[in-house]
Formats: sequence, structure tokens, C-alpha cells
Amino acid sequence: MEPTATPPAAPAKQTVDLEQIKTMVDLPATASDVELITVLVNIIASLQEKYEGLLADAVEMEDRVTNRDLADFADVIDEKSLPFWKEQMLTNRAAAVEALTSIREKAAQPKPPPATPEAEPVRIPLRNRLAPLVRPTFERTSAEPAASERVNTVAAQIRNRAHEIQKSEKVPFIVAFARAEKQFNKE
Repeated sequence: MEPTATPPAAPAKQTVDLEQIKTMVDLPATASDVELITVLVNIIASLQEKYEGLLADAVEMEDRVTNRDLADFADVIDEKSLPFWKEQMLTNRAAAVEALTSIREKAAQPKPPPATPEAEPVRIPLRNRLAPLVRPTFERTSAEPAASERVNTVAAQIRNRAHEIQKSEKVPFIVAFARAEKQFNKE
């Protein structure tokens, strides 16, 4: 079985009563269709002229309102930004007026007075530009070296011995250092 598709219902035809149209446009019932069409074309042309006149008036009024608004904000708008703000007024007047009002309010807020210039700060020259510092020196009262010096000498001895082992046995320094450290720990 094949599905049968029902065709869409045809729109109901509207019948145009030409006699009624002729009476609406003040034509006699005996007027021809050409005369009716001519009258209808003339009516459409006159409506088009009225529309164009109204459109020109609306554009002129819109320009006047925009120019008046721009004149109200002349203290905020400079000549360079005037075309931008005019476009904004035509696009979205409420948002543009709100933005200009907020700009005006920010500009009207009193600016804090400039801080009084303080005395020029004292410039301290760099350390190497100062006179040499006198540092006290302490003389040793005992012949025995301090503990930190003993540690330094032991570390230097281990290092020196590690270099000797490295050269003589041709081993890496880390291995030679471990051997030298063992030697000194035994002593």
C-alpha cells in the first residue's frame, strides 16, 4: 500500500467587490478597470509623498533633539568625540545620556588638593662612597686556634688529601674525597 498524501487545503479565495471599491474612491459604477487602477495608483503616490514628508519631519525632529542633548553636555563632550556621542544618542539615547551624566558627575567631584611638597629626602650615598669604616680588630690572647678555625683547617686538609688521591690513583674526586675523609676520621 502506498501512503496517500492529502494536498494542503487551498486558501479561501477572497472575492474583491469592484463596485464597492469604485464607490470608496468616488468613481461611478460604470468606470472601467483602467480608470480604477489609475485612481488607485494616484492614491498610492499621494500616500508615498505624505510618508516621505513625515519621515523627513521625524528625522529633522530627531536631529533637533539630539543636538539639544549634545548642547546640554557641551561641558563634557569635546569636538573630537562629538560624532561618536551623536551616533550614541541616535542609537540608544537613554544609555548615552546616562553615560554622559556619570562622566559629568565624575568631572564635578572635587579633586584632592595637591600634597604640599615635602622637604627633599636626605640622600644617603652608597656604601662605597662613604669614608672607610673603622672596624675593631681583636687580638688573640691564646696560641690555640678557635674552634671554627680548627674545622676549617680539617676541611682544607681533607680537600687537599682528596686532590692528592685523585691525581695519584686517577679516580673521580668524589671517590677520592670519601677515601680522604675516612683517613682523617680514623686519626
